[in-house]
Amino acid sequence: MIEPVAKQNRKLSYYIFEKIPGVIFFALIIFFLIGGLVAPEATAYAIIILNVFFLYKSGMLAATFFLAFLKIRQSESVEWRERIIALEDRDTALQTIEKNIEELKKKSPNGHMLHKNKFLNKLLYRLEKYKSLRFLEREYKQISNVQIYSDWRSLQHIVIIPHVKEPEHILRATLENLRNQKFPKEQLNIVLASEARDPDGLPMSQRLAAEYSQHFNNIWVSNHILTDEEVVGKSSNMKAAGKVAYAKVLELGWDLKKTLITSCDADSKLPDEYFAYVSYKFATREDAEYKIYNGALVFHNNIWRLPFYARVKNSMSTIYNVSRLIRTDKLIPFSTYTTSFWLIKEIGFWTPWVTPEDFHLFFKAQFKFGSLVSTVPIFLRIQSDAAEGKGHLDTIRNNYNQERRWSWGISDDGWVLQNLFHGIGKYDFVVFYRGLHSVFDHVISPVMGLMLVAGGNIPTLINPTFNTTVLGAQLPYISSTIITLSLGFMIIVIITDFLFKPRREGRRIIGIILSAIEWLFLPIASFVLAVLPGLEANTRILFGRYLEYYVTKKH
Repeated sequence: MIEPVAKQNRKLSYYIFEKIPGVIFFALIIFFLIGGLVAPEATAYAIIILNVFFLYKSGMLAATFFLAFLKIRQSESVEWRERIIALEDRDTALQTIEKNIEELKKKSPNGHMLHKNKFLNKLLYRLEKYKSLRFLEREYKQISNVQIYSDWRSLQHIVIIPHVKEPEHILRATLENLRNQKFPKEQLNIVLASEARDPDGLPMSQRLAAEYSQHFNNIWVSNHILTDEEVVGKSSNMKAAGKVAYAKVLELGWDLKKTLITSCDADSKLPDEYFAYVSYKFATREDAEYKIYNGALVFHNNIWRLPFYARVKNSMSTIYNVSRLIRTDKLIPFSTYTTSFWLIKEIGFWTPWVTPEDFHLFFKAQFKFGSLVSTVPIFLRIQSDAAEGKGHLDTIRNNYNQERRWSWGISDDGWVLQNLFHGIGKYDFVVFYRGLHSVFDHVISPVMGLMLVAGGNIPTLINPTFNTTVLGAQLPYISSTIITLSLGFMIIVIITDFLFKPRREGRRIIGIILSAIEWLFLPIASFVLAVLPGLEANTRILFGRYLEYYVTKKH
C-alpha cells in the first residue's frame, strides 16, 4: 500500500493521479458539448447510452431501496440481545422456539378481536398468525445455522463522538440515546472528542462526562490540537481520540480484537438494538475483525420541519443511504460505522490530513489486507438531522455545502487509483472493482445530472443540420421516452419512501397530497443541491483549489 502523506510531502506522481478523475469529468462534458458539432452521431449514441444507464440506475435504486426497506422492517422486529443470548444455550433456545411454533399453530381467532366484523377479524388474525409463524421460523433457522460463535460478553464497545461547536443539547441527546441502549452498560465506553479551536468544547465534554459517568463503563475526554500537517475535519479529530482510547485500552489490558470502536457523529441517534445487532454479527463471523459494520443513515429527525425542496433533497439522500446496504459488493462505510480496534491499530489509525474519513479508512484497510476487508450491512436506521438554516437562503447554503463535502470524496480518488495501479497482480478482482466503481460514481453522477437536463437536445442545438437526419430528428424523442420510463421506477421509490418515513403530523390526506406534489420539484432540487456541488468538487480537484472541512449547520 502507498501510504497517504500530508500535502506538503506529496510527490508529483500523486498529483498526476489526483487530476485523472477531473480530467475525465471535463473531457466527457466537452465531448457532449463539442461532439454535437464535430461528431453528432457519436454524441447522439453516447447520449442514448447515458440515458439507458440512467434507466438502469433508476430501476436498481427502486429494487434495492424496496429490498432494504423490507430488511430493515424485519431487523427492527428482532430482539437482537435476546437472539445473541440464545446462542449461549442454543439447544434450549431452539426447543423454546419449537414449542412456541406448535402453540401458535393450534390457536384460533376465537377470543382475539382485531376487528368488529367477523370476516375481517378472521382475515386479520390469520395474517398476524402467518407473520408470527414466519418470524419464529426465521429465528429458528438463524440460530440453528450459526457455525461460528465467540463469547459476546467479552466484547467492549468504544463510541467516539467528535464534536466542534455543537450545542450542548445535541450532545446530551446523543448520550441519552446511548444510555438507553439494550446492551450491558459495563460493555459500553464513550469518548467525547472535542476540538481545541472550540473554546467551549473541552469544558462541555468534561461537564457531560461527569454527569453521565455512572451510565457507562467508562467515559473519557479528548481535546484535539490541530498540527501544521493536519487538516480541519473529523478524520484528524478521530485519530486524536483514537490515540486516547488506545492508551486506555492498553492500560485496562483489553484484547484489541475483541474491542469494537464506533465512529458516531454528534447528532447521530443509534437505534437501541444497535450494539446488540453489531455484537451478534461480530460474534458469529470467523473474519469479524476485518469487517466494518455500517447501518442506514436516515435524515428523519427534522424531516418535516424542512422546506419542501430541502425535504426532497434529503429524502433522496436517505433513499440512497438505505438502498446501498443491499449492494454489499461495493458497499463503503458512511458517516457512522463500527469496526475492530485491532483493524484501526493495524492501519495506523485515521489519517489526519484527509477530509473523507470514512471513505479513506475503508480503502486504507483494503489496500493493507485486500479482499478480507469488506463492509457488513446493519439493517437498522441511524437517525440524523438534515441540514437546515435560519431562512431559505441559509438552508440552501447549508444543504449545498453538505453535498459538496460528500462529493469531496473525489479528493481521495487519485490516491485510490495510485494504489490500484501499483497493486496490479497483487490485489484480488474485488479490490479493483470497489476502487474503480467509487471513482466512476464520483465522475459519472454529476455528468449524468448535467446531461439529463438537456442532453437529448444538445447535438441539434449546436448543429442544426443534424436535425435533418433521421437520428437527429428522433434523438429528443428517444431520450425523453427513456427518461419517462424511469418515472415508473421513481413512483416505486416515492411510495416506498412514504412507507419508510415517520408520519407527518396534522391532516393525513392533505399531508399525503402535499408530500406527493413535493416530488415534482426533485429535478430542480437535485440539480441545485446535488449536481452543482459535484461539479464544483470536480472543478476544485482539477485546479488544485482544495476544500476545507465544512461542519454542517443544523438547527
